[in-house]
Amino acid sequence: MTITYPPGVRVGSIATIRTLLSGAKFDMFEFSLEAQKQFGDYNFTKFGWVTFYLISDPAVAHEILVNQPEKFHKIKLIKYALGPFLGNGLLTSEGDFWKKQRKLAQPAFHFKSIENYATVMTEYAQRMLHSWKTGETRQLEREMMKLTLNIVAKTLFDADVTKDADHVGELLTRILEASNDRMNAGVQLPDWLPLPKTRQMYRDVAELDIIIQRFIDARRANGEDKGDLLSMLLQARDDDGSPMSDQQLRDELMTIFLAGHETTAMALTWTWYVLMTHPEILAKVKAEVDAALGDRPATLADLANLKYSEMVLKESMRLYPPVSSAGREPIEDIEIGGYTLPKGSLVTIAIYAMHRNPEIFENPETFDPERFSPENEKKIPRYAYLPFGAGPRVCIGNSFAMMEARLILATMVQHADLTLVPGQKIEPKQLVTIRPANGMAVTVKMRENQRVPEMV
Repeated sequence: MTITYPPGVRVGSIATIRTLLSGAKFDMFEFSLEAQKQFGDYNFTKFGWVTFYLISDPAVAHEILVNQPEKFHKIKLIKYALGPFLGNGLLTSEGDFWKKQRKLAQPAFHFKSIENYATVMTEYAQRMLHSWKTGETRQLEREMMKLTLNIVAKTLFDADVTKDADHVGELLTRILEASNDRMNAGVQLPDWLPLPKTRQMYRDVAELDIIIQRFIDARRANGEDKGDLLSMLLQARDDDGSPMSDQQLRDELMTIFLAGHETTAMALTWTWYVLMTHPEILAKVKAEVDAALGDRPATLADLANLKYSEMVLKESMRLYPPVSSAGREPIEDIEIGGYTLPKGSLVTIAIYAMHRNPEIFENPETFDPERFSPENEKKIPRYAYLPFGAGPRVCIGNSFAMMEARLILATMVQHADLTLVPGQKIEPKQLVTIRPANGMAVTVKMRENQRVPEMV
């Protein structure tokens, strides 16, 4: 097959990219936006023998993620970066093995299963708020991480990690930073090299393994079927009747443990950021929440009356999608969109850039929840908005995450006013998710007419 390239550039080093961007520091967000601006929404960059494609064209994304997903694998770089942590779980596995594991885990995320979790989500949010006091400063991203970590442990594993939440959060942050370093490294060094960062990463993973194994051992000891993910995976059987191995069980639980709280925590963190910087929109959310809830806790049924809040969340995830890209490698030469994607090339669906593409979204840098009103949302091209990905590998917990985020946001707005601590530089940083690079400090003011009930 003759290779036909889209518009792009061949560069000799990362320094060339820095020159293109007129800056000294490489930033993937800036690079994807600048590449889109200079070369269009289907472009490539060639580093020596490596060809790197950036795609922010919805039609091409649809072909790769939905129409022909069997012709692509996750990029090897992701497996190198996350493999020591996630093993061969849903995020990193491929082919028939992935299909089998996805089928086993899917029932735990059917809406009939997750609707029972709504009360837990609201109660844990109230528990967090009950510990807050007017005038104090909180690191919002840490608070959201602890909250969603506690919720995913309780709902999917029926485990209480409240006492471990701070420590687990620190472990996960260090592991994700190490994974990001591995992803951005120019050379994939073998793990047997006694490098300090590698040794620390494996120590952190070992600590998390102990916590996950504690969940498994406790459930096996009582043998109770709680109808949650852990019960379903423990009861799952292969075609020959054999149960899932301890290693595979660990890999799936670790994957859900990460994906089940990290993405929602960051979605909530950035949603509060855009609300705090757009007080007129926050006022509308507050009015909607007060009208729908009064002084009682939010329930699943209330979500039908919290439509504007949902629009706010969706628009926030447009500007700051929890996962900024989807990486794929063609397993054979394939022609898509009039150009050739060679076998083994690095193909990135640039979700962050696509969500900010001015040819798709008018005034794309503007925060405007009305884009997701019922009438306007229909006008958005299919596969131009991908906060949870698309196709067979769409996020397995997307319904869980949206329900959780909406209930937590409503509960927080009902009981607290948050403002950004002045003087901070808030900018996105890409780990596995998009995090605020320097954290996000907020000042708390509890709403006096909406006291949080005492939680048992």
